[in-house]
Amino acid sequence: MNRLGLQIAASTRAARRSAPRSLVWSRCLHSRKELSYPIEGGLGDFLPPAALKMIAVDYQQGLLDRLNDEVKNTEQENKSVVQTVIDTAVDPNKVLAFSYASEALNNSFFLECMKPPPVDDISRERSIGHELGTQIRTSFSSLEQLKSNVGATALGMFSSGWIWLACDQSGHLAVIPTFGAGTLLVRSQHLQLEHYRTVVGEDLTPPSQRQKSPEELPESTPAPHHTPSPPPAPTSPASGTSHPLPPLHPHTPSRTFSTTISTSLDVTPNSIHYSRSAAPSSITGQKDKDPSKIGQNLFPLFCLSMHEHAWVGAGYGVWGKEEYVKRFWSVVDWVAVSDAFVKFTRRSRGA
Repeated sequence: MNRLGLQIAASTRAARRSAPRSLVWSRCLHSRKELSYPIEGGLGDFLPPAALKMIAVDYQQGLLDRLNDEVKNTEQENKSVVQTVIDTAVDPNKVLAFSYASEALNNSFFLECMKPPPVDDISRERSIGHELGTQIRTSFSSLEQLKSNVGATALGMFSSGWIWLACDQSGHLAVIPTFGAGTLLVRSQHLQLEHYRTVVGEDLTPPSQRQKSPEELPESTPAPHHTPSPPPAPTSPASGTSHPLPPLHPHTPSRTFSTTISTSLDVTPNSIHYSRSAAPSSITGQKDKDPSKIGQNLFPLFCLSMHEHAWVGAGYGVWGKEEYVKRFWSVVDWVAVSDAFVKFTRRSRGA
């Protein structure tokens, strides 16, 4: 190239570097947040390390990868998992996005309700707070009866779902099943746990900071006048796959959404995806059987995954659900559950 050509090329490169460039916003991918306890150690006799990794990493990240793909180029693209659940709960056209987000929310809550058991003790039941312990005896007669109610509810669930211990504003406790991607964490388009804003696997970076600087753009790329469309492949940037991901629950039943209790005898909690054919099991086991005392506001204290992959992956076998539920009690974080119960009930009383 002659001298004149070199001068023109150098001038063109200088002009390109000095030209203002629009910031290219990167998608707010839901990248996995780590658990508060090491996966490598497992959860005592309940979940060995490989099974815990399958639930906390493989399954959770798979849900978030599919959620990324489902909300790409939609108004939910830059929203949190919790907000996605709230926004899509009443839209029948967004059932898949709701299912992925709600399932990830529930799975995260399940994982964060547990801790590895102490080396010198097989359970944390001595850590149950006084107020919660008193209410367990009031609602279920004993802790053993609560365990029995949870076990009976689990054996009565033929499909996948979740079992919740929840309290109302008066402190009454109930064991409540939800099915499919149903959740008690969001009710009537409101998050029940104000402090629970992020899930295991979620990106904590504020949306305002999720952008690429001009220096990250290839030098040969001309300054764009608008945000370019993302490339067609891979389909899910988080997972790296180049083909559409199949839904995890293709036969999940249609969602239901209720906002009011029809009569004083209808004790069904007003939660997304709650089946009105199943009443809270604790009602039949409570000393106080007045249905009108079961409040409309339900606050989840812990939940248990009723997915076959959980107990089969942990080595319990296809018919190992009962043993799986029995061993769950050895890893319940009773300190966190007791603190949550006190917080909810005192706030409801205005204390």
